[in-house]
Amino acid sequence: MQFKGISFILLMFMTLGCYAQSYNDWVDSSYVYISKKDWVSAEKALLSAVRKEPANPQNSLLLSNLGTVQRRMGKLDDALKSYNNALMITPRAVTLLKNRAALYSEMNRMEDALKDYDRVLMYDEDEENALYLRGLLRLELGDTAACRIDLERLYKLNPQSTDARIGMATLLKCRHYYDNAIDLYNQVIRAEPENSAYYVGRGEAYYYLKKYNKADEDIAKALKLDPDDPLIYVLRAKVKIARYDKEDAALDLKKAVSLGFDKNEAQNILKAGVEL
Repeated sequence: MQFKGISFILLMFMTLGCYAQSYNDWVDSSYVYISKKDWVSAEKALLSAVRKEPANPQNSLLLSNLGTVQRRMGKLDDALKSYNNALMITPRAVTLLKNRAALYSEMNRMEDALKDYDRVLMYDEDEENALYLRGLLRLELGDTAACRIDLERLYKLNPQSTDARIGMATLLKCRHYYDNAIDLYNQVIRAEPENSAYYVGRGEAYYYLKKYNKADEDIAKALKLDPDDPLIYVLRAKVKIARYDKEDAALDLKKAVSLGFDKNEAQNILKAGVEL
């Protein structure tokens, strides 16, 4: 009986100790969990810290981290609430606005994302990453002229910018200047030969030029560097379709879907059966 009583007392102390964690304890725990990519525990720790001291000004950072953790978990609506709450504390926080803009893009709310990038550049007109991302977003929305303005400004700010070259190459492909795009991809590949995305971009330009053997070479290089990128398999499927090999193309698209590519879009590519 005596041992049972001692065990009960120890259990009570352990339980009370868990509930008595301080604000800083929860914050420290959240960083540990984030480093381990334990998103569920990180979310719990961050929420516990914010609830422990709701008026603490550091909560802006914690809510930002919480939003990012929730994005990792696929809880996009919760992530948006966390970013919104963080921006209520620090409404001019550029990093927060960029995070929310990226989330809006992920949620296919492009106009909202554009507004956040506009705010970032209103507060810091030389924010290079925001210029690059806003330029690409404008391109996606079909505003090629505005996209070019952002990318040319980025070039002016930083003539060595890889983002400026990649962004301009993407724009040139959309405007069917494939050879010019390839020249820009050549430049960034010489500087960063281990980046698979650059080979995918150049391979796509070769594909549109009907230089399928060249596209094959870039696809092979990209696969060696990052075999889990679904866009590589999508590009390879398009090349196979151009060669009238729909059966193998279907296998590549199935692989792309398993890696996160949109299933409906994959089906549309296969149904078209022609170069896209």
